[in-house]
Amino acid sequence: MSETVREAWMTEALEAELKRIARDGCVSCEQIQAFAAKHTIEITKMKPFVDCIGLQVSNCRGLCA
Repeated sequence: MSETVREAWMTEALEAELKRIARDGCVSCEQIQAFAAKHTIEITKMKPFVDCIGLQVSNCRGLCA
């Protein structure tokens, strides 16, 4: 199993903001979509980001896979 590589755009500030949104280490698919839109991040980049910072996704719709 390979680790997700942290890309340059995956800043500590973005990580901190997403972790503030998370509850018990989990973010919802809706929260990920809103976060991506707010920061103009392609939705397909969100799953690797979430994996990289150690969060789980609830109610996944498969949009970022």
